[in-house]
Amino acid sequence: MNETIKKQILAIRDTGLTNMFDTNMVQRLAYERNFKSDTISITDNFLASVNNKLGYRAPNAANHLEGYLYINNQVRAANVETLRTLRNDTAAAMLWDGTFQRLPRSAARAGFGDHRYFTYQGKQVGESYHLGFDLASVRNAEVPAANNGRVVFTGELGIYGNLIVIDHGLGLMSLYSHLSEIHVKVGDVVQKGAIIAKTGSTGLAFGDHLHFGILVGGVEVTPLEWIDPKWIRDNITGRLNAQ
Repeated sequence: MNETIKKQILAIRDTGLTNMFDTNMVQRLAYERNFKSDTISITDNFLASVNNKLGYRAPNAANHLEGYLYINNQVRAANVETLRTLRNDTAAAMLWDGTFQRLPRSAARAGFGDHRYFTYQGKQVGESYHLGFDLASVRNAEVPAANNGRVVFTGELGIYGNLIVIDHGLGLMSLYSHLSEIHVKVGDVVQKGAIIAKTGSTGLAFGDHLHFGILVGGVEVTPLEWIDPKWIRDNITGRLNAQ
């Protein structure tokens, strides 16, 4: 099994928030697949653009490449830890109902688990995993809440830019990032389909789109199952109703 997937399973298990899933269910949230792999050549123009947007996050960097690597590694890791702390702010009841809604009339530009290798002047300098869906629609498209829940985070978060996180109860949360506008605040109760934001390109993003993610116990898992009514019926609601 892929080491990244193993880490996801263990992280979900260790949260103690898997009370609505059995062990097999947790594993299916992050089961092994043939994830897409890309090699991306970094240009000086790209590094300059990152520095213009996020260079303040790496004030001690000696050059643009060093600054980018710091942002893509250390800042990214710190942002992930911030997301994990949100698991402590989850409702003790299931707030969501039915399938999760994706950005309407959008096209997927990147998928969950995409493995990206970064090269500069012919040499590999870094890598990362993409832990969500990148969905592109029209510029500044209205972003609906994927399901019923309570807003537990709004604001700017490093590589994610302007970000909203909604708690759906029992450790299940949805994430919306790179937003140009945020229309909700922490504590707001939202219904599926309610407009909460507009898409944008804030954070480590170039080109207007929505990064949409699903978290279980603070760990990002593939959103694919959660927009699939059969998967939800077979693996979540059917199991809950059978108890």
